[in-house]
Amino acid sequence: MHTFEWSLLIVIYLFLGGLSAGLFLFSAILTFTGNKALRGLARVAGMLAPWPVMIGAGLLIFDLGKPLRMWRLFAVVEWSSPMSIGSWLLMIFSGVSLLHAMLWKWPAGPDLIRIGRMRILLWTPERRRAVRRFLAASGTPLALGVGIYTGVLLGAVPARPFWNTPTVAMLFLFSALSTAAALLILVSNWRRGGAEPARFDSERRFLYGADLGIILLEVFLVIPFFLHSALSTASQARSLDMVLGGPYTALFWVGFVGIGLVLPFIIELFDVLPLIAGQSDTKHHPVLGYMTALQVLAGGFILRWVFVFAGQATHFG
Repeated sequence: MHTFEWSLLIVIYLFLGGLSAGLFLFSAILTFTGNKALRGLARVAGMLAPWPVMIGAGLLIFDLGKPLRMWRLFAVVEWSSPMSIGSWLLMIFSGVSLLHAMLWKWPAGPDLIRIGRMRILLWTPERRRAVRRFLAASGTPLALGVGIYTGVLLGAVPARPFWNTPTVAMLFLFSALSTAAALLILVSNWRRGGAEPARFDSERRFLYGADLGIILLEVFLVIPFFLHSALSTASQARSLDMVLGGPYTALFWVGFVGIGLVLPFIIELFDVLPLIAGQSDTKHHPVLGYMTALQVLAGGFILRWVFVFAGQATHFG
């Protein structure tokens, strides 16, 4: 009988933290590409980015059992402690992403105030854009750090062979990007009624193309994960039994690989190929858009569920 010290709240925290990181990265990428047709998507991603990680951090605080002592994590930076570094990283990223989101929603107002002969220059649109671009640039390494940290947090636990492989952090990062793309696909489909067809097609082409590439990268990370564990210590090789005939086999292969990777890849490829071929008048099936997005989100959550609980059931020796 295995005792699980990390609960469902940790799974939710890892999922939400990765989702925020992915959303911020998409917003930053779209900000610097300068594609006007995708500006609305950059705005949506930027405005959504801070909330999942802030909710997840709140859940993590309560999961620790002593939320009033959380401030001790910020009393000093313990460079040898992934939890300490991660706490600071999450706090700084939350602040930067929140400011970035606020600048997308900054209320319209006068750009210039006249007081007698004095003229005071306020937040002109150009200044807002400049600061927003600065935050997007400075927040990008933070978002990458948060996306990777959700996997590093597991790998830093030395007594769990299922987690002790360098591919876990990268797998979680690309899964974070994929779930962010899925959430943006949901929002894009929901907004399509009031959007120009050309803009919606541009968003769909970008999001589906990005997610197809990310899914392929996830597949190519799953393979070395198994190879690395199988060729490492005997304990790491045995830990794979959890998903190779063990209690988490169906969840991993059907839930994550099948529902979260293979099916979305097929549906997205079917839906976006006509756009890539220049057939912009091809009818889009919104149900398929919602379906593939929900599948990717479910797959990302299942991935973290499997790793958190299967990892705790493994040990060296």
